[in-house]
Amino acid sequence: MGGPSPIPHISPGKHGDRQMLPLIGREPAVVVGAGIAGLLAARVLAAHHPEVIVVDRDRLPDRPQRRAGVPQSSHVHALFAKGVETIDALLPGFSDEVCRRGGHRIDACNDLAVATPHGWGTRFHSGLGAVSASRPLIEAVIRERVLALPRVRLLQEHTVDSLVGTPRHVTAVTLRHRTTGRGFDLPTGLVVDATGRGSRLPAWLEELGCPPVPETVVDAHLRYATRVYQLDGDAEPRGWRACYSLPFGPAITRGGVLAPLEGDRWIATLSGVGNDQPSSRAEDFLPFARTLTTPLIATTLADAHPLTPVLCSGSTANRRRRLGDVTELPDNLVGVGDSVCALNPVYAQGMTLAALSARLLDSWLESGLPPRHFHRRLQQLHEVPWIMATVADRRFPDTDGPATPFHHRLMGRYLDRVLAAGTRHPTAQHAFMGLLNLSHGPASLLSPGVALRVAMPSLLPRSWSMAAAPAERTVSPSR
Repeated sequence: MGGPSPIPHISPGKHGDRQMLPLIGREPAVVVGAGIAGLLAARVLAAHHPEVIVVDRDRLPDRPQRRAGVPQSSHVHALFAKGVETIDALLPGFSDEVCRRGGHRIDACNDLAVATPHGWGTRFHSGLGAVSASRPLIEAVIRERVLALPRVRLLQEHTVDSLVGTPRHVTAVTLRHRTTGRGFDLPTGLVVDATGRGSRLPAWLEELGCPPVPETVVDAHLRYATRVYQLDGDAEPRGWRACYSLPFGPAITRGGVLAPLEGDRWIATLSGVGNDQPSSRAEDFLPFARTLTTPLIATTLADAHPLTPVLCSGSTANRRRRLGDVTELPDNLVGVGDSVCALNPVYAQGMTLAALSARLLDSWLESGLPPRHFHRRLQQLHEVPWIMATVADRRFPDTDGPATPFHHRLMGRYLDRVLAAGTRHPTAQHAFMGLLNLSHGPASLLSPGVALRVAMPSLLPRSWSMAAAPAERTVSPSR
């Protein structure tokens, strides 16, 4: 088709009807993907680089709404405590703005009723402050803040064809407009791939002549189905603000979440693995919910008014790409978010890991070290969430993937015992939920207070009835 087309004008940070601005300054940093991982990466880059261009395949909405490039946006999302803390540090006032626009603050131990195979998790004020809101609202607040930064520009409705350069350095990104098909090379000084589960980063690197990227996939073939409801006043939960019925293989193949959204709405997501998956038929939704470990979600929704059809997704495989193990990589290319490590969304850690990846990107840019250092640090960040997700998924009989390493199985067994002890004592529950929220490291599970409850669980009472969530405790977890 001849030579590349001229570089188009690129909109300024606020992507409404403002005047279009041309590229200025030296070679820009290019972030591919305007999801949460890409936007937070752009926020960090704006503190280090005079110009940052965010490229996305979609026409981004000017308000919170679902878009094609984020198919999982219709399902339940939780921003865990460490994610809230980290994004608030990057974008001060972020969580206040989400809640001002209808999001809900959730104490992960007090407000969230967790139904496990061992009973209800104990409930108490923990200080693990999560946020419950729709994915479109969370992303919209981040997008508005990041694209308002004077150094950040947006290029919409473009996809990446390839990278231009050598195995050691990228000089440009070849882009193509999705509608017109017009292509051009965008010069760049740094590339961040944040294109998510569908990332073509391994193929781009192969085209440059780089060695293959080692990849591990663990797939439990989990499918989830979601519906949004409005509850009558009398049906509003009493004593809890969200409920999580935990799937637990091999026997408990079904799980579910009920959580509040902005606009006085509630979102219910049901999950199942293998041949025990939820269907997209509206008449099957509540009967499926009644079969969970607790009937609490089904009874709460019994007289609720559905606001949406049932939406399903089966893109839930755990996929990890170990860029830190590649012997030759361009010195100005990194990957973040699901492009590098995508976990089963049922564990709800993706947005928090994206925030922590941005913080790690900031540290790496300060260090001046090669990208391999960043990717190895990123692999360390992903290690514990990867173990938790894949050990849980490998319990299901139809899971595909390599055998579970021995030390992963060992950690999984200990986590199971902490989970069981958490139904009897706040100390164990706080440790487990702190790890799930990525607020605490695995060492917290080995503290004397937790180890004692794990070793002697029978010394403590247990809540057996799963029909109603247990009342909160007034005591805090002891250490």
